[in-house]
Amino acid sequence: STGPTPADPAPPATRGPADAGPAAPGRRRTAGTDGGPASDEARRIDETLSRLTAAHAGITFAETDADAPVPAPARVRVRPGAGQVLLAVLALAVFAVTAFQYVGKARLDAALTRVTALDPGSGAIVDAEAQAGAENVLIVGTDPAGAAAGGPRTDTVLLAHVPADGDGVVGLSIPRDLEVNRPPCRRWDPTARDYVDETVPAQVRTPLMSAFDVGGPQCVTRVVQQLTGLAVTRFVGLDLDGIGDLVDAVGGVEVCVEQPVVDGLLGTVVPRPGVTTLDGPTARDLVGARTVEGDPPGGRGVLERQQRLVAAVLEKVLSREVLLDPARTGSLGPALGGALSADAADLDRILAAARAVRSFSADGVTFTAVPTSTETSSQGNTLLRGADAAALFTALREGTPPPDQTVLAAGAGPAPADVTVDVLNASDRQGLAAEIGGTLGTLGFGVGEIGNAEAPAPGTVIRFSPDRAAAAELLAATVPSAVPQPDPSASGVLQLVLGTSFDGVVRAPSTAAAAPAAGPAATCT
Repeated sequence: STGPTPADPAPPATRGPADAGPAAPGRRRTAGTDGGPASDEARRIDETLSRLTAAHAGITFAETDADAPVPAPARVRVRPGAGQVLLAVLALAVFAVTAFQYVGKARLDAALTRVTALDPGSGAIVDAEAQAGAENVLIVGTDPAGAAAGGPRTDTVLLAHVPADGDGVVGLSIPRDLEVNRPPCRRWDPTARDYVDETVPAQVRTPLMSAFDVGGPQCVTRVVQQLTGLAVTRFVGLDLDGIGDLVDAVGGVEVCVEQPVVDGLLGTVVPRPGVTTLDGPTARDLVGARTVEGDPPGGRGVLERQQRLVAAVLEKVLSREVLLDPARTGSLGPALGGALSADAADLDRILAAARAVRSFSADGVTFTAVPTSTETSSQGNTLLRGADAAALFTALREGTPPPDQTVLAAGAGPAPADVTVDVLNASDRQGLAAEIGGTLGTLGFGVGEIGNAEAPAPGTVIRFSPDRAAAAELLAATVPSAVPQPDPSASGVLQLVLGTSFDGVVRAPSTAAAAPAAGPAATCT
């Protein structure tokens, strides 16, 4: 019978490589293109499984562009421009110059003579916490040549005070013959510039200069702290002999003076005011000139000249020209060590201190001297005016303005009644000594011997020993044509020797007066 024709059997499905073998358990099949889009993550999983299955079946798939590794980006080589090269060269040059300067400065700092001077734990310091931040630089000028001739080793003592806020520098001059009570100190060997294993006992009513002579930097520091209550934070020693060698070592320096420097003992040191170039011997005379015509009272003139010279020579020592020359920095070492000693101060700080007090007439700088009496002690020492000195020291410690200078200066020098002078005639005029002696007597001076000098002389001079320096200053203001002539080897000497050129001028003295300037003045900043 005829029945319905059976339907053609469906053609067998073509099995692709991905269908070879049974499906992995739990495998999730994804729809093809016709079945809707699949997620990127699902497609990535299927492709991975297909490759693994094909690998088992020995089938290799061709690598497509998508499968190829992404090449690394090529490095772009940038050639530096001329400007960049120039900047690099300049940076290297600046670094090299700075390094050379640093090395040169370190060598010179190391050449300073280092001494032990500070005594920060001293009980003499008043209210140390309140003084914190303030700088007190003790600068002591010494004269080995004078000591060798029998004179004092200590030439000048200056305390440079800089308040914590830096507002208002004060230069405090302390007389080297000021009477003090010296504490026990280690003995100082000036030749070795070091201490020896020996203690010098305390001594009362002795001049300040003895503290350095026997106990060196630390002893004079202790005395100054005991005197003022100020904490000395740095010490600088200036050797007046050695400074000349240092000036020669740097090839000379330029220093400005307001007036010609004509000293009673050394003669004309600098003939003209203004800027002058000094060699070693002239520099040595400049810092050693203590009896200069026209100098203000209180030792201000010699202190200014000393600090100006120190500033000038250190500015040259620390110049780029010197620091970049290893040969010069090496050769300067001995001269530098011979001229300067220090504790807690390098060359930069010494220069800063010298600059701060090289002109006491500059804005923000005050010069003052320790207030002293018109009378001297029985040992011939200068006596402190206690109340005025206490007010000054308190102001410095507390950072307040110092007392009025006219008050501090009152009585700072001797009065005519405190001075006795011998008058000698070295001229060809008979009776001149008696005439001038009588005039001095009417002005209040004590007049001792009146007579003739040993030999005639053209000039009029005032001969005096170191202990009569203040009296000689007053006499020089009274007899303007007389040239002070110190005699370091004598004691108790004050003589007015009238020469053939004496002009006969004698005027009423002033305790604050200074001898007239030897020439026109210049302005030094």
